[in-house]
Amino acid sequence: MTEGTDILNRSFGNAGRICGYDSVSAEFAEFKEFKVKWRRSCGWAEFEVSDYVKDAPENVLTGLAETIFSKISRQVRNSYPQEMLSWITSDDFVRKKQPIYLTRAKNLARTPVGKHVDLDAAYRRLIDMGLMKDDKDIMITWTKHVNTKRVGYCSLLMKVVIISSILDTPDIPTFVSDYVLYHELIHVGRGFDPFGQRHGTDFHLLERRYPMHKEAEEWLKRLQICI
Repeated sequence: MTEGTDILNRSFGNAGRICGYDSVSAEFAEFKEFKVKWRRSCGWAEFEVSDYVKDAPENVLTGLAETIFSKISRQVRNSYPQEMLSWITSDDFVRKKQPIYLTRAKNLARTPVGKHVDLDAAYRRLIDMGLMKDDKDIMITWTKHVNTKRVGYCSLLMKVVIISSILDTPDIPTFVSDYVLYHELIHVGRGFDPFGQRHGTDFHLLERRYPMHKEAEEWLKRLQICI
């Protein structure tokens, strides 16, 4: 085992023993998203942990392990420990891990420039309107293939915003794709909070700052697609 895997097993083993597990094993896995999968039974547990944290310091892995075991034991925390959140939401994390995420996400054009709509220009419009602050780490891209189930989605940790190429057409007003982009950028701007409310009151208040949010929502309803 590598040093990182040793630390991972030690972190999960120690957290497991506190919760009454005699046999605990953990290994890194190449997931697209940051996540942890597990199997468990009486006295034992096995974990697959996103390799995005392979180079994390031991206190970060310990915080992750303790949070997962709390969840398994139904003693759910409101959030991860602050030292872990600080590490996985740092600028350094984004710059190191975002390129890995982009290679693993298959349906990405990896460019904001579509056939008819430039998402970078849309981002600039949102900034000029005072709705967004410029963030050099954010990656905005179209999908390669049309996604009809989700017209927009994002990775909060990796700061990647993906807009379905179904909107890359002159037949749909620009304010609609701008609004969808704005919706996803709000998520990214609010940051990583896996235990938070994704579309709560505060989110909708921000969403309504977009001048044509009602008209954009009507267009999306007519197209029978959602964000």
